Amino acid sequence: MTALSRTPSNTNLLQSSKFILAFNRLPTVQYFCQEANLPGVSLGATEFPTPLRNVPVAGSKLEYNEFKVTFLVDEQLQSWYELYKWMLAIGGPTSIADRNKLNQLQNGNSTVVSYYSDANLTVMSALNNPLLRVNYQRMFPISLSDVDFDTQQSADKIITATATFQYEYFSITPA
Repeated sequence: MTALSRTPSNTNLLQSSKFILAFNRLPTVQYFCQEANLPGVSLGATEFPTPLRNVPVAGSKLEYNEFKVTFLVDEQLQSWYELYKWMLAIGGPTSIADRNKLNQLQNGNSTVVSYYSDANLTVMSALNNPLLRVNYQRMFPISLSDVDFDTQQSADKIITATATFQYEYFSITPA
C-alpha cells in the first residue's frame, strides 16, 4: 500500500458550528439551539473463562450516551417552557386525566398520547451543504437545567439552558 492510496478523498475537517437540529416537539428550542452532540456509543465486553486466563469477548448490546442540547432562553421562557411541559406530561401530573390533558396540550390538542419524539441532527459541510443526518428514535427528556437570574451580571449576558435526552437508538444516513 502506498502513501497516495491512503489519502482520503475529502480532507476538509468537520466544523462544530455546522449543524441543524430539528425537533418535531420543540420548535422554539430548535430555533434557539446553540449546541448539540453526536453521542458516543459503547459495546462493552465480557470475559470468557479459560484455565490459563480470562479472554475478552465483544459485547452484544450497544449502549448510547445521552443526547444534550444547549439553547438560548428567550425572554418569555418559551424555549425552556416547551421542555418543562413535556417533562410535566411524562412525570409531573397528579392523575391520569391531568397527564392526558398536559400531553394533548403539548401535542397541539392531538388525541395521540405519546411521551416520545423523534429528532434529526443534520451535519453540514464547510459550504453549508447537508452531509449526513443523525436520526434519533423515541427520544424523551430526562433533565432540564436551571435558569439562573443574577443582578450582578450585565444585561448583555444571554441566559442559556441545557436539556438532556435518552432515546432508543440513532441511525446515520447520507443527507
